[in-house]
Amino acid sequence: MSHKFKREILRKLFHLMEVPLLLGYSVIRYMWSGQVAILALTALLLILLEIEYMRLEVWPKIPQLMPFMRRREQNNITGTVFFIIATIIAFAVFDFGIALLALLLTVFGDLASALVGTKWGKTRLSGSKTLEGFLAGFAMNLLVGFLFFPQFPVVFFSMAVVASVVELMTNKLDDNLTVPLFAGFTGQMIVYVMGIHLLDFPWPLAWLFAFFT
Repeated sequence: MSHKFKREILRKLFHLMEVPLLLGYSVIRYMWSGQVAILALTALLLILLEIEYMRLEVWPKIPQLMPFMRRREQNNITGTVFFIIATIIAFAVFDFGIALLALLLTVFGDLASALVGTKWGKTRLSGSKTLEGFLAGFAMNLLVGFLFFPQFPVVFFSMAVVASVVELMTNKLDDNLTVPLFAGFTGQMIVYVMGIHLLDFPWPLAWLFAFFT
């Protein structure tokens, strides 16, 4: 196993911590309200910005954090901060199910794309992105979308396409920001145009909320 692939695995395991964050938001929203949940996310964002300030301006290049960062993140704001910003915007603007799916596509699509592209990628498409990574990310996005909205294939398929293409084309911007916003906007517009009524909580979360009822 190459050093580059091991490093990518470490990074993606770190980014999987975003999944408990989304579940935590969902629980707070269910038990209290969307506004309280957004305030909790905003508090977390402020804490992360303080940490970034310390890392970038007071104590740069903390050795323990280097393996979890892309080279461009080592002297700039990390993708986690952009993900939290995108999370706040998505939950504030889009329907809950659309926002949650867009954010999960960002996490798992990027995971599959990066690992497959790093290990088996041969055909370059955009920057360091490969055809093999793109196809793996698209397949993962379709799977996650199907698990959330199996009854609305036009919604999850369109969001999966947009998420995959935006992730592929994003090189200088941060895909933790661009992917969920573009995918979420696409899904929300389809819901509005087609007059689709979504459940307040997608069925994959039913097992979780059974503990709080």
